[in-house]
Amino acid sequence: MFAINTCLRVDSAGRVPVVNGTPVTSTACSHSGATYPVTSTLCVQRVSTAEAKAVTGESARVTDSWVMKAIAVLRHRESTLFDPLTGRPLTFHPDRIAGETEAGAEVFPRIDPAVIGLIELAGQGRILIAENAQRPGFFSLIAGYVGLGETCEEAMAREALEETGRRITQVRYVRSQPWPYSGALMMGMVATTTDEHPIQPLDGELARIAWASRRELREGAFTLPHRNSLAFQLITEWVGQHD
Repeated sequence: MFAINTCLRVDSAGRVPVVNGTPVTSTACSHSGATYPVTSTLCVQRVSTAEAKAVTGESARVTDSWVMKAIAVLRHRESTLFDPLTGRPLTFHPDRIAGETEAGAEVFPRIDPAVIGLIELAGQGRILIAENAQRPGFFSLIAGYVGLGETCEEAMAREALEETGRRITQVRYVRSQPWPYSGALMMGMVATTTDEHPIQPLDGELARIAWASRRELREGAFTLPHRNSLAFQLITEWVGQHD
């Protein structure tokens, strides 16, 4: 039996208690929900926004690796209750993250590969940003899930064409970021296009698409995604480059 002595509270939006941006755990879990072991000393629990804030008075999304793991464990335990082959309940042991079937097989957390890319208009010093119709309020980079049989580069090219009508080239991987809020692993890409305007009809996923210059981004002409996101990091790194 593990001697778990700290608990990470997570609200429905993935926010955790913080102090000056640093995540904070509690010595006791809330009585309002189930807790799940993450390590021998840490458990994770889904709570209300008020309960998450009550620990320090402030809560936020953070990207510390141990928090990302804890949120991934929480999502797995909440969404994976049954054997996908038989429909029978899974058994979870405190020293393992995977669930166990009646036959003794392990069911590990599902991780969905996704791509997100900074697309630059060749020779123009502008990048393609967009506002998602389902997540209005900010502009981000073009993104989507990797399809069956696709490489990350192929997925990025397909998503760019479907969502923006632009053909991209020189697609390359930069780095990744776990995104347990949706069960994804985000693959950061960069690419180039010569298509200033769409060459085909769009799929309707994006409400607004814009070309943004470094000056516009520095001056705050567009509301960007959360600063802990890979999209924000790729954009700000590009802005920091010389014109």
